[in-house]
Order: sequence, then C-alpha cells, then structure tokens
Amino acid sequence: MIHTMNAVRAACTRGLVLAPVAALLLSVAALLMGNGLLGTLLIVRAGQEGFSSAATGAMMSFYFAGFTIGALVLPRVIASVGHVRTFAGFAAIASMTALLHVALVEPSAWMLLRLVTGFAYAGMVLATESWLNAHALQSTRGQLLSIFGVVSMGSWAIGQALLNVAPPGDVTLFLIVSLLISASVVPITLLPNHPPAEVEQEPVALRSLVLVSPLAAAGVFLAGLAIGGFWGMGPNFAQRIGLDVGGISAFMAAVLGGTLALQWPLGWLSDRAPRNLVIAGAALASAAAAIGVVLATEAPLPLLLFVGALFGGFGIPIYSLCLAVANDDLPAGRLLGTARGLLLLNGIGTAAGPLIGGVAMNIVGPGGLFLYAAGLLTTLAVLALARRQPTRPIEVRATHCPSTPMITASLDTMMRTRDRHDARH
Repeated sequence: MIHTMNAVRAACTRGLVLAPVAALLLSVAALLMGNGLLGTLLIVRAGQEGFSSAATGAMMSFYFAGFTIGALVLPRVIASVGHVRTFAGFAAIASMTALLHVALVEPSAWMLLRLVTGFAYAGMVLATESWLNAHALQSTRGQLLSIFGVVSMGSWAIGQALLNVAPPGDVTLFLIVSLLISASVVPITLLPNHPPAEVEQEPVALRSLVLVSPLAAAGVFLAGLAIGGFWGMGPNFAQRIGLDVGGISAFMAAVLGGTLALQWPLGWLSDRAPRNLVIAGAALASAAAAIGVVLATEAPLPLLLFVGALFGGFGIPIYSLCLAVANDDLPAGRLLGTARGLLLLNGIGTAAGPLIGGVAMNIVGPGGLFLYAAGLLTTLAVLALARRQPTRPIEVRATHCPSTPMITASLDTMMRTRDRHDARH
C-alpha cells in the first residue's frame, strides 16, 4: 500500500495527474472505439462489395483529408459555439454518416461520407483535447505524449474485436458504431467546466518549422505516408491474403495492441536518451517488422500477428516522438504553431498513404503495402541518425494542456480572446 501511494505521488510530481481528465478519456475511448470499428468494417465490406483497391484506398484517404481540413478550420468554430456544443453537434453528424453507409453502398458515396466523417471526428477530437488538463515537464514530455496514444490505441484495438459481433454485410455493426459515437457524448456533457491556464502562444510558419526542426517535420510526414497506408489498407491487405473476418480483426488488433504495449516505453526512453536515436531505432524496428509481415503471409497466424504487433508498436508512436523533438527545438511559446504545423504535414502524408499503398498493392501484390512502408521508415531512420542531437535543458513549464498529438491550445487562446473582448463590451 505504501509503495502504491509513493508511486502515485511520484506520478503527480511528474505531472501525470489523470483524475481530472478521466471523463474526457472515457469520451475519447468510446469515440475511437466506434471509429476503429467503422474504419475496418468499411474496408471489409468494400471488399465484399467488389470495390477495387484503388477505390478503397481513395475512400480511406478522403477520411484523412476531411480530418486534416477540420483540424485546420474548426478551432474558430469551437471558440464561437463552445466545446460541448461542438462535440455534440459533430457526434450527431458522425452518427448519421455511419448509418448512411448502409443506405448508399457506392464507392463515390462512401468517399463523400468518409470526408464528412473525418471532418466531424476532427471537431470532436479538437474539442476533447483542449480540455486535457495537466502540468507538462520537459523531462517527461515523451511520457505525456504517450498517454493519449495509449488510450487511443487501446480503444481502436477493442473496436477491431467488435468486428466479430455480427457479419459485415449486416446493419448491426453500423448500429453499434452509431451507439458508441452517441455514448461518447455522455461523459463530456457531464464534465464540469474548468477553464485552461493562461498560456501565450505564437504561430509558427511551416517553413520555419522545417528549418528549425527538420527531423520532426520529415518524421511526421514520412510516418504519415507509411502508417497512413496501413490505416487505410491494412484490413484490405489481411483480406487479400485470405484471412476471414476473425483473422482480419485479430491482425488489426495485434498491430494496435503492439502500439499499446510499446507507446509508453518508447516515450519513457526518449526522455532519457537522445530522441533522434530513439526515433531511428523505432523506425528501423518497424521497417524490419514490415518486411516480416510480408514474409509471414503464408506462415501460421500467430507469427503474422506477432510481427504485425512489432510493426505497429514501433511505427505508430513515431509521430509522438517527432512532436517531442519539435517541442525541444522551439521555445515554449511556439508549441501551438509547432503542433498545428506538424499536424498539417502528418495529415498530408496520412491522406496520401492509402492511395500510394493501394497502388503498391496493385503492382506488387498485397505485400506491397508493407514493402512501401518499410522503405519510408528506413529513410526516416537514416535522416534521424544524421540529425545532431542538441543538449536539452531540463525546463519546467506549467500548463493545463499536455502536448498530445493534434494538440489544440489554439482553442484556449481564442476562447480567452473572445472572453476579454466580451468583458470590454
């Protein structure tokens, strides 16, 4: 008991106080559980309906394009109508579009629905992340970046398991997606309103970001291309190598389970070793695992699941590691612009990934998806090794919003600006 209490106190000292955001994490869990199920369900259903790999890849790219657009334009909408109303409104849109997939089973219709779904999820994620209150220490930044990833990947993995509840050709799974999205509204609507801390932020031009932190910029873009291809075409790969619905869900869950297991250790290691070396090691390990996936397509399923878990476990956390590098390279007052610039680069890569991955699968076969990812990850490892690691001073920076992926401190700034304007008038 004493040991447990000491561990809790140590966690609080490091700024990892999760109790105030427990309700938010529940909302994120339900939201991403539904999103994870829907993404895999649509790809499996598209295969059953005879959609081509190119059409399926384009369909998934439209989702990431919608998400990127939403992440760039929705902060002002949230500032004008509030977090809760934004979340509830976009949840209703996402719930409706999930059900419309059943009524409109056409590639062009699904592309449009995925664009709208990505835009809606961007609004919900933006509204949720702006309420993640904590104290961020530079010495624990990598760990803080992992918290959101652990919750996200765990929820996505559970969503894959739900694929076995009913046949993909039935309406049941689409109803479950709609129910999960609706359920995600409950915790965030019951959360007490606690305004964020006063943090001044400065915009960062994309060109400045590339010049000041080239590894972070290149890393999130290349990781987006590689991992985005998997997000969009991973279930199609599993389907084309002969796995049934249970095998597809197991493969996707294994990749996400590996991420859940390794996200925190990699964040912890990046706080104690040069981040560029951690990124290089993770990229090389993920590239090797990607080649292993190609070689294991004819092997027993457990071996395929194992190498798939290594691919996701080392590859998916790279975005968070690159964000930590950028946060080290730029002053604290520019973290907002840094995060939004990295989000844009990652979004472009993630949107293009399924398209290029689909082309690689058509040219090489199903394994082309992972050979394509291996090449990109190896390139990233070379760039990371070539980057000179600066000395990081241990700097304490108090804030109520940790630097999670797709951080949204911009909302806090705009809300405070609006409040000050209202107070003057």
